[in-house]
Amino acid sequence: MGRRDAGARATGLAIELDGCTFTYGGAPRASLVDVSLEVPSGQCVVVTGRSGCGKTTLTRLVNALIPMLYEGELEGTVRVMGTPVPEWRAEELFARVGSVFQNPHSQFVNLDVTSELAFGCESLGMDRRDMVERVGRAAEMLGIEELLGRDTRALSGGQKQSVILGSVCAVHPDVFVFDEPTASLDVHAMRRLARVIALLKEQGKTVLVSEHRLWWLEGVADRYVLMENGSISADWTAEQFAALPLADRSAHGLRAASVREIDSLCFGLFPAPGHGPRRTCAGGGAVARMRGVEAGYRGRPAVLDGIDFELEPGRIVGLVGRNGAGKTTLSRCMAGLVRERSGLVELDGRRVRARDRAGRVYLVMQDPGYQLFESTVEGELAEARRAGRARAPARAGLVDGDVEESLGLTGLGSRHPLSLSGGERQRLSIAVGLLSGAEAMILDEPTSGLDYLNMRTIARQLSQMRDAGVGICVVSHDYEFLCSVCDEVALVEGGRISERFSLDKTTLCKLKRNFGFAEKTDRERNCIEG
Repeated sequence: MGRRDAGARATGLAIELDGCTFTYGGAPRASLVDVSLEVPSGQCVVVTGRSGCGKTTLTRLVNALIPMLYEGELEGTVRVMGTPVPEWRAEELFARVGSVFQNPHSQFVNLDVTSELAFGCESLGMDRRDMVERVGRAAEMLGIEELLGRDTRALSGGQKQSVILGSVCAVHPDVFVFDEPTASLDVHAMRRLARVIALLKEQGKTVLVSEHRLWWLEGVADRYVLMENGSISADWTAEQFAALPLADRSAHGLRAASVREIDSLCFGLFPAPGHGPRRTCAGGGAVARMRGVEAGYRGRPAVLDGIDFELEPGRIVGLVGRNGAGKTTLSRCMAGLVRERSGLVELDGRRVRARDRAGRVYLVMQDPGYQLFESTVEGELAEARRAGRARAPARAGLVDGDVEESLGLTGLGSRHPLSLSGGERQRLSIAVGLLSGAEAMILDEPTSGLDYLNMRTIARQLSQMRDAGVGICVVSHDYEFLCSVCDEVALVEGGRISERFSLDKTTLCKLKRNFGFAEKTDRERNCIEG
């Protein structure tokens, strides 16, 4: 590989895209149009923009998923480490470019964490002693030592994401390609990832990040590249990006660039202390209630440990907590996808068996591909409307205007749902939930693929459903979104609700502490040193 290394040193560039246009097979239009980009070795470049703008397609050019996996017509040249991608052998490129996808489930190949962390090293035929050392170091870097030896099927979405990050770090590639790497991570894990990226840069590694959530990259990213309609429309240094007025970034569909910026936005949403709650409950009693529920997965210890939780009509509750705390299990149990081992789950004051909760409690999953069944987007929406009219005629017209237009699905009616981008699938699943006529709605990480404008659109639609008396629960690590939409917050720790409080100016600092925005501890500062 000496010639390839020499090529990279000669140009100083780790990634080069020259006039790249790509159209997926059977697609009516190009996903990338005349894209040119140069990334010097040792830089961290963030590719951002509205959902469906072409970010993921760009990353697929760099790691050669296009054309190895995704067929289509490609014009232009892609070089990695100075060498055109077609000239790399697959195993050579794998050793040089490490990838982390938005959906970690698609990358798992082993049933235990240690084997998963070692898989890339094994595939490259590394010496066992070197492999063991690399696996241990990667686990330490990402703070997942306690997961070693665990069954990968028992991990939360955030834990799985961290394991995949660790498996890539263990290989020591020259280029890291991250596609929405924080989609399932809690704030502690996001901050740790930022420190890992800073360390990688010190080692001369190159990092390309496709991302909507931007605050965690403050002080780490060197450049911000904006994509619009498949083309690069702006390329800012970190300093230039930070200096942009908030209104300008928001107009491009970009999220807040720092925690301070989120706070400045949030404080405008809350009334002054002493002026009562921001929103009021539209009905009495609970639309859904869990009493002393113990639940988990077959053959494994319980995740929920006698949890008590209730969801009132006309109220939006944010469910927060560390990765693995039990948030998703709580959601799946309330929706009937996980059967409780003990305790009660009630809807409108009556105990309801797990199999009878479907439809009455609608769950928008972390990976919406699992719940989209029709052959077209139009078919999904039509079936949801039919179900909504049958289940709750009075709520059938609650969604604001034309759902396709309001959620950015216009023009996608004939597309297969699984052909959509991650953000588009997320919005489609949310639209189906809004139209379904459910009494309670749970959204599990609903903003993982959403830009600023779509995040605000979802917040507006949920507020409308809340005002009509639907009980809504939002499971999220997205501080920005929770502050935009929630009436109160419930903290999950160790399979139980440890604290629940209304969200207003007086409690915002409490939410920040629970999220992990306090000062770094010595252990956190030292986690990647040595």
